[in-house]
Amino acid sequence: MTSEGNVADTGILEEAYQLINQGAATSICNFYSVVTQIIPLLKSPDSSLRANAAYALGYLGINEKETVGNALINLLNDSEELVRSEAIEALGLLHDTRALHSLKNLLRNDVSPLVRASAAEVLGELGDVDAIETLELSLLDINEDEAVRCYAANAIGILGNCQLLPTLESYIKSEISLTVKAELLGAKYWLGDKDALNILLNLSADADENLALHILNILADLKERQTPSDIYLDAATLGKSLTVIKARFPLLEHQAEKLMAL
Repeated sequence: MTSEGNVADTGILEEAYQLINQGAATSICNFYSVVTQIIPLLKSPDSSLRANAAYALGYLGINEKETVGNALINLLNDSEELVRSEAIEALGLLHDTRALHSLKNLLRNDVSPLVRASAAEVLGELGDVDAIETLELSLLDINEDEAVRCYAANAIGILGNCQLLPTLESYIKSEISLTVKAELLGAKYWLGDKDALNILLNLSADADENLALHILNILADLKERQTPSDIYLDAATLGKSLTVIKARFPLLEHQAEKLMAL
């Protein structure tokens, strides 16, 4: 590709990012115009252009969901892990359930932990309870990457119901990884077990900085989902736990204070 072509393609993506930032203030006509220019970039020889194009289509392609979705599903076989990951995330933003079978396959078989983690995350977002079985296979796979197992645990919580609580409890009792255990506790709380939140906070008492950050991210995610009950009422010790994390880990002060302000 010529340098002029690269410049033109980059310009298209810069326009796309401007539209994404403008959001609802932008007309559908403008979205359609730039989407038709972005789709060909999914076949660019430049993997960074393909990845950025997939990212942009996730935000701009909703009004051309079938066409954009088909192009993104084809991208799931891309040779670059970042491109496959961005395509998965974009399909999640478009809520394209046609990708479910492919995502289940990627979760169990893709060579990249990044791609498998993205697949687990988006399976939770797409709302198909049948995906729980595949997610459990990844969660219980002791050879699986820890981050993938964490995303699988979180997705199971999103897709499940209260009938899953005994199963989650058995997983928590046998789980060795504290980060996976934290995700399972977050899932259990989301499904109605109020005590799970205090157990999650107790994990933070002896946590290292990485686990403390992970717990903060779980709490932020639960809060952002607008839980049926108030997370602060369910955990009387939440403020104290956040204060302790702030004192022990100065680098996490911003995240802790942000949670306390919600």
